[in-house]
Amino acid sequence: MKAIISLLSLLFIANITQAQQISLSEISSNIRFNKQINEFNSGAAKIKYSDIQGIPYYYAQFVNAKVGDNESTIPVRYNIFLDTIELVEKENVYELPKDEPTPDFTFTTTKEKLVFVKTNDIYSGHFFELTGGKNRILKKVITKYQPATPAPNSLIAGTPAQFILQRPIYFIETENNVISIPKNSKEFAALFPDRAKEINEFVKTNKIKLNREEDLIKLGNFLNK
Repeated sequence: MKAIISLLSLLFIANITQAQQISLSEISSNIRFNKQINEFNSGAAKIKYSDIQGIPYYYAQFVNAKVGDNESTIPVRYNIFLDTIELVEKENVYELPKDEPTPDFTFTTTKEKLVFVKTNDIYSGHFFELTGGKNRILKKVITKYQPATPAPNSLIAGTPAQFILQRPIYFIETENNVISIPKNSKEFAALFPDRAKEINEFVKTNKIKLNREEDLIKLGNFLNK
């Protein structure tokens, strides 16, 4: 228990500065110590990550991240397959409870910010925040597990089990909702009826593509002016 309290004291500090986050007592009562975090249950059997091509993680190794607005850092790893955050202290790996609000984590090297957003659908969980403000642009990173397929005969090889990274899905979080960003710019502008004309002009003038991340960042910054 002391190890958990030591690990989570930093999270508690972050929670004080971010009222929407969970408290120390809530985290420490729900946190799960998982010695077998390198495997998962596929339904048919437990499978080790080492037996699968590819990785389930955003970064393979633990990387330092700031917690909330606190300047101190802790090593974290984002499991995009399970959509969970892993923390490490003294060689022990802890997994924050899935589907529960967690503090924001900002990777110190890349400045990427991982936030928890409840969408009340299959995408609820962790997103990368591309732009802040009252209209946040969010990126959902997903990887899928593809089971191994046996060789149909001696002439054709089977395929190994794989983790396959999917195309990211982009969302906009407004004051009222979290919406998947449509491909059509006019459909996007219609989300903001009072600014539709202004948005359409900005998209046309700046040749904005709604499936291009750098353009979505420009659009998000424009919406928050």
